[in-house]
This record gives sequence, structure tokens and C-alpha cells, in this order.
Amino acid sequence: MFEQTWGSAVPLGADRPRPSDSRPSAGELELLRLLASGMTDEAAGNRLGVSLRTVPRQMSALMERLHATSRFEAGLKAAQQGWL
Repeated sequence: MFEQTWGSAVPLGADRPRPSDSRPSAGELELLRLLASGMTDEAAGNRLGVSLRTVPRQMSALMERLHATSRFEAGLKAAQQGWL
């Protein structure tokens, strides 16, 4: 286990390579479009047929994938990557 961990280690303070961001699923793209159009989480969830809890969970996962600290930043980064 040590050898495996050591092999993927980077020096403290060094930039770690980020995994390539894969394109979002069709459902994730639709969620981004709905929220970008101004819909609330509840309205977007109703449109997608998912629970109100699912929308923030999916947005959290998208924000993590986009390395965004806010939903606004996630929207900007999604647009920059051509997702919107």
C-alpha cells in the first residue's frame, strides 16, 4: 500500500494534475440549462422528475467536477467548457 501511495505522491505544495473533466450526462446538462434559465431547484426537480434533494446533490457533484466554489461560478465554467 505504501508503494502504491508513494508512486502517486506529489511534493507538498505542488500543483496536482486534475483528472480530465468528462462531459456531463444528458440529465446533468438539462439541470444546468434549467437552472441557468432561472428556474428554482424545486421547479427544475419537478421538470426533471427528481426529488428536491436530488437537485442540490447533482449541482454539488457538478461544482466539484468543475472546481467551482459557487453555483454562479459553476455556470460560468460550464459555459466556458461548452456545456451550455
